[in-house]
Amino acid sequence: MFSLIKQFFKFGIVGFINTLLTFLIYTFFWKLTSPTIAMAIGYGLTTLLGLTINKKWVFKTSGNVTKTAIKYYLTYIFTWCLTVLLTFLLSVHTSINAEIIPILTLVVTVPVNFILSKLWVFK
Repeated sequence: MFSLIKQFFKFGIVGFINTLLTFLIYTFFWKLTSPTIAMAIGYGLTTLLGLTINKKWVFKTSGNVTKTAIKYYLTYIFTWCLTVLLTFLLSVHTSINAEIIPILTLVVTVPVNFILSKLWVFK
């Protein structure tokens, strides 16, 4: 059980670093290009970093990188869709403050992403 908690904590650290780096890359590039392109660059680079760090440090797996990358990005697409769905449901069907909704979606999507990563992506 302790190793699972440790792994989840490491997963959270990687996610936090990726979020911070995405923001920094975005703020650097949005003045040079556009906000959309800046976000695409930031997100693209940090997901590659996240894939690498999660593979080597968090889940300590080896194997087919292409197959792992496909599963990794499918998982991120799924959790993105889940985030959008939860945001819609919470914003339309509840009186929850819109500023809190992203935090609430993370409470669901981070564990879902971790479970999918552990049991499917990096298995």
